Amino acid sequence: MALTETPRTVQFTCPQCGWAGEFDARFAPWCIPNDHDLVAKDEQQKVAGQKKRVRRKREKARQRGEALEERLVQTGELRPGSLARSAAVVFGLTVHAITLLVFFGAVAALFSGNWLLYLLAFLGFGVVWALRPRLAKRPGTEWLRREKVPQLFAILDRISAATGAPTPKYVKLDARFNAGTGRRGIRHEPVLILGAPLWQILDGDERLALLGHELGHQVNGDTTQGVLVATAHNSLYQWRALLYPRRGGRAIPGAEGLAQVLMPVVLLPFYLAVTGLQMFYGWLQVHVALRAEFLADDIAAQTASSTAALSLMRKLSARLSVETYVTRVRFGRRTARNNPTPEDAMEMWIGLQDYIKTVPEHEYIRAARLSEYRGTQIDASHPADYLRIRLLKGRPPRRAAVTVSEDEWLGVDLELASHVAEVGRSMLR
Repeated sequence: MALTETPRTVQFTCPQCGWAGEFDARFAPWCIPNDHDLVAKDEQQKVAGQKKRVRRKREKARQRGEALEERLVQTGELRPGSLARSAAVVFGLTVHAITLLVFFGAVAALFSGNWLLYLLAFLGFGVVWALRPRLAKRPGTEWLRREKVPQLFAILDRISAATGAPTPKYVKLDARFNAGTGRRGIRHEPVLILGAPLWQILDGDERLALLGHELGHQVNGDTTQGVLVATAHNSLYQWRALLYPRRGGRAIPGAEGLAQVLMPVVLLPFYLAVTGLQMFYGWLQVHVALRAEFLADDIAAQTASSTAALSLMRKLSARLSVETYVTRVRFGRRTARNNPTPEDAMEMWIGLQDYIKTVPEHEYIRAARLSEYRGTQIDASHPADYLRIRLLKGRPPRRAAVTVSEDEWLGVDLELASHVAEVGRSMLR
């Protein structure tokens, strides 16, 4: 009879993601699953099934982001360079100058006295109208002013004093798991948007870090978000749509179909010029927008402490868990014939706060590992989450420059209660 060997276990901790577990010493490390089973098989198959061009583009973006993060850790200077910011201004002026040239050309054609040129003039005016700079509308009645939520604005004033950023004139709550800042209207007034699902799962220090991050966007040197460059980028997108209006879809017979085929050929030089400007804008995103986003994270750490900023990044990875919970609650009301009440909405928010506390730690680790596996970004102006976390950890620890008591946060919650409930009702409908 063969003797049975008593299994001896060993502890394994991944040096990259922190995942830990016990394994049989006779088989470790071969028994350790790939990626510790943190990346689903369908995710791996999806990435493996992508076209080579897509994989190359994704890998190039990963290398670019990692190289930028390593360089910023070594230099310590996060603010975009003056050369890159000046290049962004030149980009905006160039795009708008092209639109002005079309306008003056249309005016000259209109006063030429040649009726054939009249058609070109009207065509030129139509193009200029499509490419005109568009400013965001002035905030309406759904936005909150200081007199409606004075305690929230008092906290914003303290953050503004600590960061040097202007205090937002308006605040708005919406249903997105996100937050944002910007400027609206002809007066270019700063505004703040808070996603209720994200706001509701954050504790006091994490909220402070979120506000510090968003207000930091007003002073982080991101010229790509300014009126000049942002409107120029929108005009550039319209140029591309005008020069190459149709992609894919069924073929159109007759002369219209022939025009569809010949249009890209005839206007190819203009289309290539616009494409070149878009590629240059992509360069600006890396050297201005990504660095500015890293700086906004650093301002969040300066405002609420490095620990709070890292905790905020951890909560941001709970998007899927929050969406799953809200979807479950909404579908659970499918049999209810009455419209959701404010009480129903507040019950959902309280349930979400309790639910988020039950999310296991390995789910946050999985989300972090998935971010690194994909190497993708929310959009072109946001670095991948794992790079943002890595840079925060690589910089000297920061202490909180602003502190807010629990009683003050309770006052803010009472101020926002009716508005948060209204957002919750819209999500449950």
